[in-house]
This record gives sequence, structure tokens and C-alpha cells, in this order.
Amino acid sequence: MLLRKLVSVVINLILIFKTSFAKESDEDDSKVYSGSILALGELREFENSYMDQLNNYIKSLQRKVETLRIFTDSVKHKILESEASRFEYVSNPLNAFELMRRAHEDWPKWMTYLRAQEKDQDNQLSEIHKLLKRTPTAEDLQEASLGMYRIEHFYNLSSTDMSKGLLAGQQLETQMCASECLALAEYMFNKSEYRRAAQWYRLALHNIKEPTNKIALQIYKPHREELRKMFVISRLHEGALDNISDYLEEVNQDPEIPLLHLKPIPPATAIERRCRGEFPPRPQLVCRYNFTTTPFMRIAPLKEEEISKDPLMWLYHDVLYDSEIAHFINLTSEDLSQGYADNYTAPKNPDRVFQVKITDDDGGKMDKALVNRMTDISGLAMGNVSSLARANYGLGGYFQEHSDYKDPRIYPERISEGDSLITFLFYATDVPLGGATIFPAANLTIQPKKGSALFWYNLHNNWEPNPLTRHAVCPMIQGNRWIFTKSMLNYQQMFTKPCYK
Repeated sequence: MLLRKLVSVVINLILIFKTSFAKESDEDDSKVYSGSILALGELREFENSYMDQLNNYIKSLQRKVETLRIFTDSVKHKILESEASRFEYVSNPLNAFELMRRAHEDWPKWMTYLRAQEKDQDNQLSEIHKLLKRTPTAEDLQEASLGMYRIEHFYNLSSTDMSKGLLAGQQLETQMCASECLALAEYMFNKSEYRRAAQWYRLALHNIKEPTNKIALQIYKPHREELRKMFVISRLHEGALDNISDYLEEVNQDPEIPLLHLKPIPPATAIERRCRGEFPPRPQLVCRYNFTTTPFMRIAPLKEEEISKDPLMWLYHDVLYDSEIAHFINLTSEDLSQGYADNYTAPKNPDRVFQVKITDDDGGKMDKALVNRMTDISGLAMGNVSSLARANYGLGGYFQEHSDYKDPRIYPERISEGDSLITFLFYATDVPLGGATIFPAANLTIQPKKGSALFWYNLHNNWEPNPLTRHAVCPMIQGNRWIFTKSMLNYQQMFTKPCYK
């Protein structure tokens, strides 16, 4: 009885303070977390502080501890002290999305409850309120939801499997609760993905059968009848009113049971099929030690794997040392900016996919070593190397199909400086699931392998762009994708570039 009264108080307080607190939060400058695993790890660190403050507050309010523990127990929070453990946690997309949704939706609502209940705990509440200024924005949560949508859509995953933590055939430790399912259902509905929305609404209903989830639903979200209504509305958007009796029956069925009267799904694109591994792999060409490109290679050959003859492409293994990777990542840890699906700058309708930092070589030991290694691999003069771009992908992060060359006939402003002759793509981390670099027209898929470098020519021998080099990055499923990229312009390579046949 006491618990019911306390829950009722919480619900009323949320209704009273929800609007005013949301406006207050929106006015603060907020960091974007969904764009990189690095930022998500920072959010996980903030949650450590948030949970510490909340637990201290609970100790001082023993008579409220039962109600407050509903939140802390449902989070099942474990303090992750090390940076590596935080990154490992948020590299799991279900953990990352759960963290994003919880930080954006749950923290402020518990803050509203605490502020209304205890005026004599101003100091502790003040500390918690400072943390709330750093919570994800609604836009950031939308980006996290978009990342989950990409994972589901690109890899043609079942929403039921996703909710159970089964992603692309690999079982993760985390499962999704009703709140996460409902957040995705609402996102899919607003995106007019009504088939997916219905499936996620039904999963939310299914997952609130546990007692703790019933309480959570009372505090955070609409009641069961509201979810049933949204399921039926979602089904009606894609179906017919004549089938409503079937929809009313479906809403109470096990989520494993397929929905009826569904419209045909549009065929998958070539990029989606390649990300799913539906194309047969190209035969491996040649693996060898490269002794010949430069004199230095005679005493320190590199492991070379010939990927393709058209476009010309090689994968070099073990060309980055752990110390170099740590150095470049540490230089990137601050001042990351948003990367977008079609460029490194924000378009009119930004679609965040990663966070990036572009810097000039500082002339230090690590930079010189990297440039020298590029010379050894390519045999080209390195006087006109572009700045180093270091990118960290976030939840469901990807890069849509694009080319690195900018044909001067289309971009005349590039005539004076030339076009991108070659691209070096250094993989700084392994990626267990997703995140492959694909070349759809060339039928190539390269999975990131820590320490390797992918090297290809963007132009033919006559400087004409090679459209087979158009490439994309499949959405991240699990892992922490760090890449470093450099390119080289063509004009100064006129007398050094070999003419490959």
C-alpha cells in the first residue's frame, strides 16, 4: 500500500514538473554523445557520478529508499572505473542505447521527484542537478534511436531478436527492457515506419509483464491500454480497417508470432545486401612480403595482401603499433566535431554518424613515422599529404556511399590543386560486428582489423576518376571503430607514380 502511494506521488509530480524542467534542460548547452563511442564512454562516466550522488541521497532518505531503489535496481548499474571498461560497455549497442534513453528520459524525472519531496537536501540535489545539465538532448536521443534503426534495417534484424540481445547471430549479455522498446516504438512511429513501430510496441507490452517493469511503466510511460492503442494505430497505417479484429488479436500474441496482412518490403539496396554479406566474396589474390617499394623495405618488409586489381587496392597488416594508436587517439580525445553521412561538415539536414578531428602533421616523431610508412607502402612523394582525419564512430554510425576523388571537371576550383590520387585508411581498432568498409561496384568488403592499412588508387593512370572506388561504411553493430585517414593529390606524383596495368 505504501509503495502504491509513493508511486502515485511520483506520477503526479512528474506531470506537474515535466514541462518546466524540460524547458530548463533544453536551454543548457549540451554535448553530443551519440556520435562516438568516446563520447558515450564519457556519458557512462557521468552516469557513475550520477549514481553515486543518487545513492548518497537515498542513504539520507531511508523512508524513501524503497521507491528510489526502483530506479537504481532497474538500471542494475555497475561502476566501470577504467576507460577501457567504459568503452567496452558502450560498444554494445543495446547498452549504448539503454544508456542514452535512460540518461535523457529517466534522470530528469527522478530529479523532479527528488526536488519536490525533500527541500532539506539542497546540497545533494544541487550536485545531481549539475549532472543533469550534461544529459543528452532530445535530438541526441533521436540520433541514438536512428542508430538502432540503422542496425535493424541495414542488417534485416528481427526486433524480437534485438530486444533479446541477439544481433547478427551473436548473443550479447544485455537485453532491452520495456522503456527501451517503447522509445524505439515511438521513434519508428514518428518516422512512419509503422510495421517496425507495431513490433516494438508489442515488445514493450510483452516486456512489462515483470513486476518491476510494471512499476517503471507507471512512472515513465503510458499505461498498457495506451500501448495497445498505439499498436493498433500503427497496424492501421499499413493495413485496412477490415482487418482490425486481427490486429486486436495480434496485440496480445507472443512477439515471436509474425504479423499478418503486411505490405511487401522494398528490395534491399546493393549496399544493404553487401553489409548483410549476401554477395559471394571475391577470391583472394596474393599475400606476400613487400621488399621492393623503397630501399628501407628490403630490411623491414611489410605484410601485403592484394585486394583488387581494379580498383588497385592493397591491405597492409601490422603497420600501426599500439603506442602509435594510443598516441593518435589521445590527441583526438578532446574537441571532436560531428561527422556526417555525406561529408565532414554539417548539411542542411544533419545525419550524425561519427565524430572526427582533422589536424595538420605536427612534425613529431609519430607523424614522421606514419608519413614514412606511407612512403614505404606507396613509393610516392609525400610532400602533398592531406591532414590526418581521426574518426570515432558512434551508435549505429556509418558513412554513406561516396568517393574520395573530386573530379576537377565537376569541381573546377580543384583544378589548381589536383585531385585525390590515393587514400590511406588506417584501422586503429578491431570491430567485432558491423563497421565494414565496402566498395559496392567493385564487390569488395573489408572488415576493420587493428593495425592494418587499406590503400587504394582513386584515379586511373590518365588521372580519370575510377568510379569503382566509391565506398561506404556499414553501420556499427558492436565495437569501437577508430580510423585514421590520409589522402594524396595527384599533380606532384606525375613522375613518381608507376603506371599499373
